[in-house]
Amino acid sequence: MATPFTSSAAGIDMAVADLERALHEVIAALGPAPEPVAAVGVTGMAESGAPFRSGRPVGPIIAWHDGRGEETVAALDQRFGPVLARWTGRRLRTVSSLAKLGWLLDHGVPVPDRWLGVPELVLFLLTGAEGTEHSLAARTGAYHVIDRRFLPDVISPVLAQRGDPSLTPADLFPPVRAAGTPMGAVSRAAASAYGLPAGIPVTIAGHDHLAAAAGLGAAAGDLLNSVGTAETLLRRVGTAPDVDRAVELDLAVTVWPGGDAWCVLASAVRSGVVLGDLAASLGRSPAELDRLAAAFLTGGPADLADSGAAAGADGDAGRAWAGALAELAGRTVAAAARVAALVGPHDRLIVFGGGSRSRPWVTAKAALAGVPVLRTTVAEAAARGAALAAGSAAGWWPAARGPVPALEPVNPPRRQ
Repeated sequence: MATPFTSSAAGIDMAVADLERALHEVIAALGPAPEPVAAVGVTGMAESGAPFRSGRPVGPIIAWHDGRGEETVAALDQRFGPVLARWTGRRLRTVSSLAKLGWLLDHGVPVPDRWLGVPELVLFLLTGAEGTEHSLAARTGAYHVIDRRFLPDVISPVLAQRGDPSLTPADLFPPVRAAGTPMGAVSRAAASAYGLPAGIPVTIAGHDHLAAAAGLGAAAGDLLNSVGTAETLLRRVGTAPDVDRAVELDLAVTVWPGGDAWCVLASAVRSGVVLGDLAASLGRSPAELDRLAAAFLTGGPADLADSGAAAGADGDAGRAWAGALAELAGRTVAAAARVAALVGPHDRLIVFGGGSRSRPWVTAKAALAGVPVLRTTVAEAAARGAALAAGSAAGWWPAARGPVPALEPVNPPRRQ
């Protein structure tokens, strides 16, 4: 179902009550479980969340992509300078939870004693417990990714905008626990409201990109390519990377779910937005354009424009779509090169997310990648990762055990 964000003059947000209704609808849409439910795993967008005071929300959930919070970002950048990115693993942006909180405080929201991101909110609604997970904490803008701890000195000036000395910055965000560990149990009230068994464990699997990667059975040396509205590349590393060098390369460093490793991320482009706009301008669905573009994928990307595919409106649309896929694939490979410059070459490229369902798109990537390209065989990789974490919380398998891979190879186009 669609996330219940609404647009207004202020921006894009939703009430916590709207999230609660959406959670009801999502669980109801699953229908009766074929077997008793043993545990719940939660994953989702990292930065969006809501301020709480005395256990009640005091503000809305601002969408992750909403640009509010520029003043907070500028103030923190001026106060801390480059060291802030060294601590948090990335340049502070309005995407961060801290920027959203700063905007809310600037616009009359009471100073909160707790901030709960969307996955943490689901945990709270189901169990009444408060907790978070390493990869989500690392997206707040106030977490030291190498030392793996929150930064009260960074949180304090944001809360001080309202000058409430009774609040402790160190307690703004909930305790961090490893993905796959029980973080709470479904309450009787939630069991009645949502139709889940009371008492079963609930765990947070982490940031959706990383939860999906953990659930796909990727091997050491794999570079993962999450393709949705935005396109992100991620690589798991067992030792702490050079954060200063990562920032120079326009990369981000975060903590892997479980807290026992790190992850390097590269943003490529908001490819889903680009292709959505192109499909609308061509007046055709992405699925239809994929079919038309396939005729142009007879060689490497340099051959796309010279393919002997049908002329006319269909041919023009197919050529435009194939060209866009090739251009986006090139940007993916360029972003992959930045990751390799930091942590070394990768062995395979694994594509997941909505874009992985486009055969010509992954074929265009295979033509350029220079390494074997695979794509997921499951429709919802993030849900698979959450289910894996839930199984760990239920005691079915240890958190360190990897899943059976859900991957298939993608063959590059043949040159004519």
